[in-house]
Amino acid sequence: MEYFKGGKVEDIITLRLDYGDDIHRSMERLCKDQGIHTGVIVSGIGTLYKARLHTIIATDFPGRDEIKETEGPIEISGIHGIIADYKPHMHFTIYNRETDQVMAGHLEPGCLVLYLAELCVLKVGNLSLSRSHNKEKNILELRRE
Repeated sequence: MEYFKGGKVEDIITLRLDYGDDIHRSMERLCKDQGIHTGVIVSGIGTLYKARLHTIIATDFPGRDEIKETEGPIEISGIHGIIADYKPHMHFTIYNRETDQVMAGHLEPGCLVLYLAELCVLKVGNLSLSRSHNKEKNILELRRE
């Protein structure tokens, strides 16, 4: 275990997304435009017509995952994550009405907004986080810069 202490909330930024907006790409753009090197995504809700996520598929190392895609009227019950080195790492839970399926995992580019999506980000100062690749585990690990 490793933890990183000392950050301070510098700003609270709320993002509204509209039809066709890609959640992941929009969040990446927000981070660059607003200079969010380190942050916390504390809330996210909305609707999608296309969702794309990845989930783990095994418990051994190195880690392995699989991309899942679904289309239809999709409700987002929650998005949350951490921004490190201007890059968002988000997880979410969704419900697809057509398939009556609940899914959860890592939010990937390709999640396209239907009616709307709203996210809230805390911009953190006085703490610089990044991720480095652990080759043995095949994961990106959070680190203090």
